Amino acid sequence: MMRKFPKSLFLVIFLLQLISSITSTKNLSYGVGDIIRDGETVISENGIFVLGFFKANNGRSRYLGLWYNFSTDTIVWIANRENPITHSFGVLQLTGEGNLIIYQNQSTTNDSSIVWSSNSNNSNVVNPTAKLLNSGNLIISSSNHGTNDDDGFLRESFDYPTDTLLPEMKLGFNKKTELQRYLTAWKQSNVDPSPSNFVMKMETTGLHEVYTLISSKNRKVVRLGSWNGEWFVGTPRQKTNSGRSFTYVDNQDEVYFKFNVTEHLIYERIVVFPNNSYWRLAKGINDTNSTWSSYPSNADTCDRYAFCGPNGICNLKNLTYCECFPGFRPKSGNSWIQNKYSMGCARNLELNCTDDEDFFLVNDVKTPETTNSTFLDKNLSIGQCKDRCISNCSCIAYAPVYLEIKNIPRGCIMWYGDLIDTVLFNRGDGQQLYLRMPKSELQGKYSRNGWKKIVTIVMVVVGVIIISLSGIVILIRKKKILMQRRNLTERPMLYSNEDDTILNEEVPLFDFLSIASSTNNFSTDNKIGQGGFGVVYKGTMENGQEIAVKRLSSSSGYELNDFMNEASLISKLRHRNLLQLLGCCMERDERILIYEFMKNKSLDKFIFGENRHLIEWPKRAEIIIGIARGLLYLHQDSGLRIIHRDLKPGNVLLDEAMNPKISDFGTARLFGIEQVEENTRRVIGTFGYMPPEYANGGIFSIKSDVFSFGVLLLEIISGKKNRVYYKYENDVNLLAQAWTLCKEQKSLMLLDECLCQSCLIPQVSRFIQIGLLCVQDKAIDRPTMSDVLHMLTNENSSIKDAKRSAFWNYSSDPNFEQVDSNNVASLTQLDGR
Repeated sequence: MMRKFPKSLFLVIFLLQLISSITSTKNLSYGVGDIIRDGETVISENGIFVLGFFKANNGRSRYLGLWYNFSTDTIVWIANRENPITHSFGVLQLTGEGNLIIYQNQSTTNDSSIVWSSNSNNSNVVNPTAKLLNSGNLIISSSNHGTNDDDGFLRESFDYPTDTLLPEMKLGFNKKTELQRYLTAWKQSNVDPSPSNFVMKMETTGLHEVYTLISSKNRKVVRLGSWNGEWFVGTPRQKTNSGRSFTYVDNQDEVYFKFNVTEHLIYERIVVFPNNSYWRLAKGINDTNSTWSSYPSNADTCDRYAFCGPNGICNLKNLTYCECFPGFRPKSGNSWIQNKYSMGCARNLELNCTDDEDFFLVNDVKTPETTNSTFLDKNLSIGQCKDRCISNCSCIAYAPVYLEIKNIPRGCIMWYGDLIDTVLFNRGDGQQLYLRMPKSELQGKYSRNGWKKIVTIVMVVVGVIIISLSGIVILIRKKKILMQRRNLTERPMLYSNEDDTILNEEVPLFDFLSIASSTNNFSTDNKIGQGGFGVVYKGTMENGQEIAVKRLSSSSGYELNDFMNEASLISKLRHRNLLQLLGCCMERDERILIYEFMKNKSLDKFIFGENRHLIEWPKRAEIIIGIARGLLYLHQDSGLRIIHRDLKPGNVLLDEAMNPKISDFGTARLFGIEQVEENTRRVIGTFGYMPPEYANGGIFSIKSDVFSFGVLLLEIISGKKNRVYYKYENDVNLLAQAWTLCKEQKSLMLLDECLCQSCLIPQVSRFIQIGLLCVQDKAIDRPTMSDVLHMLTNENSSIKDAKRSAFWNYSSDPNFEQVDSNNVASLTQLDGR
């Protein structure tokens, strides 16, 4: 008679078996018939990498993948990313032919349940085994075909990357088998690992350059540039990484790029993301924090592929970024004025393939892309390269090529047609490019003697013009002064507020009738904004140009000094992140300012309320950095020192491409170059953005704008207004909430929930730290905008901890409102000025 066991005992046995299955670890290698079930793992010998089944985020789909043993959510490779297991648990098995197969159901291993296969069948295989190497490479080998030396494997995971490039992994292609090794971003980070349209791959033509591109549109996003013997010339940041070595191989069998970590104290990887960016991620071996340090590889405007169009050069030191090659001019001058460069440049004089042509040397450039070129793989000297190019009527430029050792050329490359995606570095990081030009252009514009002739002629002509027209200029000036005196008791000299510094600056004048006509006589249908100062209208001039017309009301308290201050200051400022003033009108009793028109209006429309989702994190990061660049220009780079005093989201406008432009300079003050601070009895600006020393004592300096920037930065990240109380443990404003979360190591809770899918977590955390540094109580503790911009754009920069601040607020103001801690908040607006 069989003994009857209690049901509870069966339940205990079942649970023990389940726990054993979940926590069990297989051997480093396994052979034919061995099975890895869902819940079992294989760990590399060095304990770094783990092979097993996982599910993405909280979804039901399951995948076979590789991850770091210390960071289970860092997936570096996936086998079945296009064919997930959806309704059951998975099984991995190695067949006698050396084929790895994933089955849908643990209980069956038949053909009908196969969801993925490595397709590595080989009839000559003897005793195949699979092994996870210390490098993270999952390999299949056999006793008669291949060893553990990464040579001759039947199959290896390194040949089929997902979104991650690990050390020793190749990015390139096999010329014989045509096997392509490239990275493809997840469709949605941490949620959907299926392939997206964003890839990083090596070009099969030219010098086999590496691109990131949107494959569905074949639109290139970033080009790394040609290899210069040590790094890709378009990514000079690589040379600063002493802990890494780079390898570029181009032989008869294959071409590839790979990197290795020479300092064995860090883990490192390169990852492509669904937001069309790629990042280098690093982490110290002894770092117990799960966060990876992130380093953007395409962080600058000039990293964008062909940003300046055909025959254009991108130069980060140029305020407008783009310029033409010598001997070229913009194809569309109007487009360049509007900062639209896609049409590029055209030659001043066409080439005619005669002896009247020579070459102009352009130094320190990221040479143009090489898909439309010829590589002469010979040990040619520079002189021989020149002879080859000049003898070919289609050759428009040439450059030496460095494939093995930097500064030792191996042949040269010749270009035909337009020169695409060229960048000027101005720091010795680039290469030489020899541009074919008519000798008349060289002698007339670029030779030293030519310049001397031009200077001499210009000086003579200018002298004659000045002498002959001086009387006319004086008459015109007198006439203009008389016209202005009809409306004003005397011509207003421009004073900086509350001092006697005369600026004497001319401002372009518009007549009232043309402004009234452009706005349909200031029709309410044309009104695009209104505040305490008056109304802003959209206008269209006779030539079709769209303008913004700021018509000040007589009751605004906007005094003549304020008006002339804003008009004069902004008229002499030229920066892509500052709103451009086109002119003003002072006829009759009117005070009108005319600006360039910003299609997307102000930043506050996009970071607060229901439109928050329209700007994802990468663009918000660009906006933050753009505002910082604009402030740095005001404080340091403009030749003046200007304090804005009213920086807030409503005074940051967005153009058609969502680029930020700082506006509203009515409260701005001009400082002496050596001046540190000033005191005023007239405190103007917007509560919530004023630093304590200004609101309480009237003291302001460049650090006042730094405080306002810190508030603005935190508002952009959180989607919350500082002038609101949020319920987080106690009723606090945004600054206090940011401080508390940061100290509790929960700073990411501050992030606007609509940014969770698009954000780069290390970058967000760093930006929050920078924001807290900017809003410290004492001005001396705040960084300068130069320091702020360095920290924002340099992921390697150290950021010190902010001192605890009182995070003073305006709780006594009856207009402040208490709301729950979410991103949708209503607020009674306070009077800005």
